[in-house]
Amino acid sequence: MAARSSSETRSQSIPPAERVLVSEDDAAVMLSVSKPTFRKYTALGLIVRVEMPTGTRRNLYRTSDLEQFAAACAAKR
Repeated sequence: MAARSSSETRSQSIPPAERVLVSEDDAAVMLSVSKPTFRKYTALGLIVRVEMPTGTRRNLYRTSDLEQFAAACAAKR
């Protein structure tokens, strides 16, 4: 069995809500929406993807942006 790097172990041990940046999967879970719904929100510009250095192919989102979006949605109810 291959040993995990310290960054892999660290990212798996920190809950998504306590991270600064989260993946699309974790972001959808944090907002309690499906991935297609989350992608729709980003396509509409309601949630902004963090621009990563050239060559990085991951969509990451700030937890602070997600929390603000969730609060705005809750306020409209």
